[in-house]
Amino acid sequence: MKFKSLLTIFSVVAFVAGLACVLAPAQMLSSYGVSLIPIGYIVYQFWGSTLVGLGMLSWFARNIEEPALQKKFAVSLLITTALGTVMAIRGQYAGANDFGWSNVALYSLLTLGFGSLFLVKARA
Repeated sequence: MKFKSLLTIFSVVAFVAGLACVLAPAQMLSSYGVSLIPIGYIVYQFWGSTLVGLGMLSWFARNIEEPALQKKFAVSLLITTALGTVMAIRGQYAGANDFGWSNVALYSLLTLGFGSLFLVKARA
């Protein structure tokens, strides 16, 4: 997959998910069978604000054509999504319902996508 295509997908997913986390944290978490104390929802909204920011940064960066800068973005988002995959798996083993496996799949696919960009750029 091309850099621009992957960043476009990532930016839309991150922005939409982030907005949902900020605007409807209880509803988002209930889809995973999770509820929190009030401060937990605030922390979840902080997470959402970070996703909105990552989505926007990725959207603005998708047109970068300089290979060295593309590689830096790919490595950064590879690390981000790989850590997200680990956290999603931990969430499943901590008791999230079956819907949580969609996060595992999404983060895993994004990790593979960014990893392939990094490897392709590294070979070039």
